[in-house]
Amino acid sequence: MEQWQDPGAERRALFGLLEDVETVNSFFEQLADGVKWTLYGRHPLAGSYLGRDEFMPATIERVRPLFSKGLRFQITGLHGAGGVTVAEMRGIATAKDGVPYDPFYVWICRFEDGVIVEVHAYIDSVVVNDILRRLSPE
Repeated sequence: MEQWQDPGAERRALFGLLEDVETVNSFFEQLADGVKWTLYGRHPLAGSYLGRDEFMPATIERVRPLFSKGLRFQITGLHGAGGVTVAEMRGIATAKDGVPYDPFYVWICRFEDGVIVEVHAYIDSVVVNDILRRLSPE
């Protein structure tokens, strides 16, 4: 098994887009069109999605309206080995009702030709369920 290493400047810059509310969308726009995204957990957003056009409306765009000033991520760790980068992150946002939204995330991202083609994403289900229960119109 390869040892984890620094994923490199290009991948650090890509994930760095997640740290600013103004550039979060730029990160998602750089995913492969047919990205395979599996979101694990026990919450309504969990599931497998094929492509940005399926993933974004079912997840990011579903929770984004619940925040007062958007969602950004704090990268707490980036680890690379070959075509894989693992990102450890914390969500940073305030829900429209004033409650902090701060789940942990771990994304295992597989790259091909410098583009993310597959993600296995893990998120704090308690925090997701809580905000959806409190604020989701559904």
